[in-house]
Amino acid sequence: MYDWFRHMRDTHPVWFDETSKCWHVFRYSDVNRVITDYESFSSERRQGAFARTRQTAIATEATQDGRERRAGRSIIAMDPPQHRQYRNLVSQSFTPRALARLSGRIESITQDLLDQVRFSGQMDMVADIAYPLPTIVIAEMLGVPTSDRPLFKQWADGLLNRQLSDAEFFRPDEAQQENPEIQRLRNLFEEMSDYFEEMLKERRSQPRNDMISDLLAAEVDGEHLSNEDTISFCIILLLAGHVTTTNLLSQAIRCFDEHPDALEQARKQPELIPSAIEEILRYASPVWRLSRITQTDVTIDSVTIPAHAPVFAWLASANRDERQFPEPERFDIARTPNRHIAFGHGIHFCIGAPLSRLEVSIALPMLIKQLPDLHVVHDRPLELFEGRTLFGFQHLPVTFTASEPSIH
Repeated sequence: MYDWFRHMRDTHPVWFDETSKCWHVFRYSDVNRVITDYESFSSERRQGAFARTRQTAIATEATQDGRERRAGRSIIAMDPPQHRQYRNLVSQSFTPRALARLSGRIESITQDLLDQVRFSGQMDMVADIAYPLPTIVIAEMLGVPTSDRPLFKQWADGLLNRQLSDAEFFRPDEAQQENPEIQRLRNLFEEMSDYFEEMLKERRSQPRNDMISDLLAAEVDGEHLSNEDTISFCIILLLAGHVTTTNLLSQAIRCFDEHPDALEQARKQPELIPSAIEEILRYASPVWRLSRITQTDVTIDSVTIPAHAPVFAWLASANRDERQFPEPERFDIARTPNRHIAFGHGIHFCIGAPLSRLEVSIALPMLIKQLPDLHVVHDRPLELFEGRTLFGFQHLPVTFTASEPSIH
């Protein structure tokens, strides 16, 4: 894909795909504009298959008091001022200062996970470390049972392996609602909605010191969130709270495996770990692209994109753009400056970015120190998630020198 990105940046930086009728943007400056200028490029995808599926999952069914149950709204598909109001409901939980209180717990979870595999000399990096660590953290923050991790993984895998074409994603017609893939997604959202419906019932009767209880108590314009909006928030926080870290941590191991000199540099200079994390985000962007809808006719690089057109902004291409990054194909953990946009930019900057950075900044040095001779197993092809939105591994087998568990 990276060769294709380079070709498109050089030859078709703003490209219209005749097959899907979608537009694609590849250069750093253009991608940054698309994801930042919300007045020209809207995040609201009311007609998209993803949004339509979400609506279908929870739409118009009667509640106990006879009212109609409406579709929940997603913060990732909102524009200001509504977006700002909803984001503020949870943003305080994800500030670096608020998250600093979690450092000890993150270290403890990581150590427990390492102790379960250190003696064996081999593991699946995704299944044994990169997935359970952030999942336990976000589950504890939300207040949902960490024992339900297999269920959370089933949902996340089902969404990450979404098999909708670009045209179906933005413009489904009624006939496409019978598409087996759309039906699968509908069922997935129904399961998640039912799960959190039960969580909300429990918190209403017995509030706790967790984010679900906080959301139930929250108000926007003097009114509490609807049941459906609260469920939507919970789903997004659960999934977004672990998927990015899972991908980032597993990509870190892959990058270090491919660049042993960088791994040795990180071992000798642990103070470079924060810079290394930023370079991993740039070099192996966990999110490949974001989608927007033009509000009006917009001209980019002398190409006019008409109003109401779907646009994909390729973060992974922007983060390898030689116009922004000298020698972008070189993996340099001391790179500075490094103004990547792996977490997006502007009002939709990933709300979980500080949590993801914190988790990886704690776990990665522990992995490097406690798993000597850490290497990716290359005797079979690595399994990537299918689709074009997220870049991550389904499994990442690794080997290392076995050792005894730590003494607490």
